[in-house]
Amino acid sequence: MKPLPFEIRYVTMTPLENCLSIWQRWHDREDENIGWNRRSPMLSSEGSLDPHQLYDNADMQVAEAVEAMVNSLTAQHEAAIRHRCGHSRVWRFQQLDFTLVLPEAEAELEKKLRANVFTSFLF
Repeated sequence: MKPLPFEIRYVTMTPLENCLSIWQRWHDREDENIGWNRRSPMLSSEGSLDPHQLYDNADMQVAEAVEAMVNSLTAQHEAAIRHRCGHSRVWRFQQLDFTLVLPEAEAELEKKLRANVFTSFLF
């Protein structure tokens, strides 16, 4: 058996990184779904969703929960999370060190996400 020409590496994500990844994809989405499930309006019941749409709906619920939890953080913690994820380019708090505020913000957000109904199963 020939060795592979490249090294395989497994990158594990923490539950917080997973939640933030779903949240980032939700923010970056092109919102073309206008309420009907990409089908005829006659077929738009929850029972007719295909597996991809079910997973998309679950991800959307997680992302909305993360959005609510981020919005409930203090101003500097919210700004740190948004700056970490690329949703804001400017660090507004010049008197605070971003590298010191970010771990505090992540710890607070993780505590809130562990208690949330939609995100607790990811931890």
